[in-house]
Amino acid sequence: MIDPARIMTDSRAFQNFQTNIRDAELLLEYARAFSNRRTRAMRRELREKVGEAIGVLKKRWDDLDCIESGDLFVVFMPDGHLSKDEFSDDKPLLRSSLVAACAALETYVADLTMPFVGRLITNRKHRKLPPRLKDINLTLGQWIEIEEFRRGGKGIKNLVVTPYINEMSSTAPNKIGKLLAIINVRDWAKRVDTKRDVENGTTEKQLQEITERRNLIVHTSDRKGRGRGLLKEKDVSRHLNNIKSIVDALESVLRSHKV
Repeated sequence: MIDPARIMTDSRAFQNFQTNIRDAELLLEYARAFSNRRTRAMRRELREKVGEAIGVLKKRWDDLDCIESGDLFVVFMPDGHLSKDEFSDDKPLLRSSLVAACAALETYVADLTMPFVGRLITNRKHRKLPPRLKDINLTLGQWIEIEEFRRGGKGIKNLVVTPYINEMSSTAPNKIGKLLAIINVRDWAKRVDTKRDVENGTTEKQLQEITERRNLIVHTSDRKGRGRGLLKEKDVSRHLNNIKSIVDALESVLRSHKV
């Protein structure tokens, strides 16, 4: 039995997460920016000034309209395909933001796990595998592919373990726990709670809430009863902040992890 090798978390996993979570943040920022605070239509004098400034024919000035927020003043052109009515509801952007944030977390957990799996499988002297890793099933077809692949541990990792991890990756706390158990990470939620300086159970509760909201959006088009689920900008902002906090804590936990 060799001394366990200390593996630093794959910085690419965190870098990829930062890139992916930025998509979610931008969608949230768009929802904020396009939130119309203007309750009335454009005043005639404003239509005239704007119409002249942007070169709209004088006879079409009455057809101009706009929305206004703290970030944007948007003018809708005559005969355009959009009107301010399309911007009366910010929930499509909010839903997309939350789904993108969940995808960023799912990808991060998978990317975070794989470097440890590779070391566990390919290290010939390290025979004792974590039970959860040993429990991954191998089909006859995969075995044949591995034999044809003829690269030992890399064949198992690429053809069996990687697809399993990608399929299992989720924001659900129980699935995150199963993935991290593959690389012998124990009590991950409690350790993340400690790193985040929150009460025990907070991380799992937050992830469960995020997962249920994401599933409602993805699997039922956000249908709830006869209508669609309510979703506010502050709720999505809270979920995104929790996801980023959890990822920061996981980075810290895995940085000292040994296999």
